[in-house]
Amino acid sequence: DRLFYLPQAEISAYGEQALTYGSLTPKGIKTMVATIRHCVKGDISAFDLGCGDGELIWHLQEQLGGRWEGVEISEHRVNLQTRDVCIWQGDFLTEDLRPYNLLHADNLCLEDSVAEALEEKIAREFSGLYISYRTPEAIPFLKRATLLETVLTETTWTTHPIQYWTL
Repeated sequence: DRLFYLPQAEISAYGEQALTYGSLTPKGIKTMVATIRHCVKGDISAFDLGCGDGELIWHLQEQLGGRWEGVEISEHRVNLQTRDVCIWQGDFLTEDLRPYNLLHADNLCLEDSVAEALEEKIAREFSGLYISYRTPEAIPFLKRATLLETVLTETTWTTHPIQYWTL
């Protein structure tokens, strides 16, 4: 898959761990759509932190409506975008999270220090539904957030428990 082969300059700049990529299967997307419908009432304004080429947000926007945007550290992946989605190259730690009421982060492969920095940023800036692939550990996050549910979801690498938090 072309999303997995990255220019050496990006690997050197960000490291392989930061560029690890995975996705949901069609069954996994269906599970996520149902869970979001259960958890979010009203209009959705969503932000995908590490969106790859935007495929997941395209599917979620098609099925749930609302406004979906994404940021991806890999310019190569952003340039592979073939769907009509609003994504850009950038660092999610520098993005403003306040305009959104839903965040999605396939954050399993983040270094612990990056994951903790993201959780602290979410605790400071965000209110709404946060979808996480790993169990948050940052104390500021845990003080503000409530776990709504954990849902086994089919991904391209395994069936994985995805957590839905509210802040």
